[in-house]
Amino acid sequence: MSLLEIALKLLLAVALGGIVGLERESSHKPAGFRTNVLICVGATMMMILSVLILHEQKADGDSLSRIAAGVITGIGFIGAGTIIQARGSVLGLTTAATLWAVAGLGLVIGAGYYWIAIVFASLILLTLIIFGYVERQYFKKAPYRYRIKTQQTKDILANIKKLASHEGLKFQQLTIKKEEDFSIIDLSFQATEEKEQKYNQSLFDLADVLEIKIE
Repeated sequence: MSLLEIALKLLLAVALGGIVGLERESSHKPAGFRTNVLICVGATMMMILSVLILHEQKADGDSLSRIAAGVITGIGFIGAGTIIQARGSVLGLTTAATLWAVAGLGLVIGAGYYWIAIVFASLILLTLIIFGYVERQYFKKAPYRYRIKTQQTKDILANIKKLASHEGLKFQQLTIKKEEDFSIIDLSFQATEEKEQKYNQSLFDLADVLEIKIE
């Protein structure tokens, strides 16, 4: 295998892994652009290494399959780190599955099956974008009304808006009322249960938030 071929494989891994990563980044997922690129490139490099070992040391085909299996197993641990359990619900499964698929994509590229890799990447994107849209249409969003009691700090409203933007939430109504020692923020939005739970937890992590009432 020539140096040029190795470089082309790695560049293709950057391109295809980056496309998947951009979709994840635009959806505000924890494993975004750089994570997907690194996993795809890393898996590609591991497959390239296994092919080089196979040819140079005249190893058997089992060595090739063992390295590939090791990559997939290792990605399983990374994927497990993206899964969060909150209020009895498991979140992050799609992100973990995407990382696993991108690792497989890297192995396909490293093995030299370029057209298969392009088709595989297209199917990953189709699942994330098109099927994601269909899923959102079937899982209707519920309305939520929050009354948040906070300390009077200049950044609290900006932080609340920033957290909402990170989860892809749009406020339908937002008012702030200043009391003597604290502020009351009323807001409403529509969201899936998963997004509402993540936003709720993010609000509780803010040091200035004293109390949250949900209607």
